[in-house]
Amino acid sequence: MRLVDLVRADIQEYLGKKDGELLFNERDLQMHLAHHLIGKGHYDDVDVEYYVPYEELENYVWKNELKLDILVRKGTEFLPVELKYKTCSHSKRMLRFGEQLNDAVEVLKDQGAEDLGMYDFWKDVRRVELVRNRFAAVKNGLAVFVTNDKQYLNPGRSTSNNYLLNMSDGVHGKQKHWLKPESTCARTHPDFDLDSEYTIQWKHNDFEGVEFHYCIVEI
Repeated sequence: MRLVDLVRADIQEYLGKKDGELLFNERDLQMHLAHHLIGKGHYDDVDVEYYVPYEELENYVWKNELKLDILVRKGTEFLPVELKYKTCSHSKRMLRFGEQLNDAVEVLKDQGAEDLGMYDFWKDVRRVELVRNRFAAVKNGLAVFVTNDKQYLNPGRSTSNNYLLNMSDGVHGKQKHWLKPESTCARTHPDFDLDSEYTIQWKHNDFEGVEFHYCIVEI
């Protein structure tokens, strides 16, 4: 079995389990997923926040620090996994130190800015492409997106500034450009192109009564 297929199956197992825990934020997801991968015993190493100097990557348009969320190694092959966890607000009563708290607390923050969330997902895909292109020991990678915000599933209007960045079910083209080059988003988040087209297929699961949607894209 290819390493990418093994890792993908283990991530699918984690995200699809029936007793999934409601996680606070992306770092929470990163640590729980890394722990799950370690526990499977399939890999020689599982690392987090794996640093790659961006100067090593050709056509890396962002010129900022690159730390891969999770890096899995089996033998001499490495596989990067990039994560995005985008939420809208949800509150609940919590257990702390074995006691039920009196009042509900906001467990999930309302992040909003879905256009930038979509951009960041495709940016993850592009970064994994560039790492794969540069390092012979990287054959594939995975980009994982988890959200309880249904807006990410919509294709959007063809006139929307972020239309080429949408994440609806289906095949998505290589061009990741803003339609309005004069917009603030376009000025602060540069356009880029992918090496390949990619297909998104959303899956769904409940975590502690909250409906979540997730996709796993192979690069």
